Amino acid sequence: MPFINIAVANTRLSKVQKQSLFDETTRLMAEVMHKNPALTAVRIDEFPAENWAIAGKPVASGGRSAVHMDIKVTDGTNTDAEKAEMIKRSMAMLKECVGTTPDASYVVIHDLAAAAWGFDGQTQKARAQTRAA
Repeated sequence: MPFINIAVANTRLSKVQKQSLFDETTRLMAEVMHKNPALTAVRIDEFPAENWAIAGKPVASGGRSAVHMDIKVTDGTNTDAEKAEMIKRSMAMLKECVGTTPDASYVVIHDLAAAAWGFDGQTQKARAQTRAA
């Protein structure tokens, strides 16, 4: 049940670009991180360039679009190699969809404790305990 938030500044994404980000992120989560596409949620947030700075300068001054991808998964469900591959392939996907990005554009994977999050009113820990019973 991953949750992915993609933030973009200094560009307005078209509906086609947004759909591509939704599709490709979901595909990568299934292919690389082995997550169920039916439970993969992706949100895109767009920000004006003046609300995002790198090295103290608004991204508009560099003429590039800034991106940040924040991925939340349950702790212990992915290897370090899977996470490294996801970061690599996600950045390539973001650059393909959004264009040239500053070096200070990030993909972050948060490993959350199974008792600390869930969906449909049940924690991931409770789900695991139910499956084990």
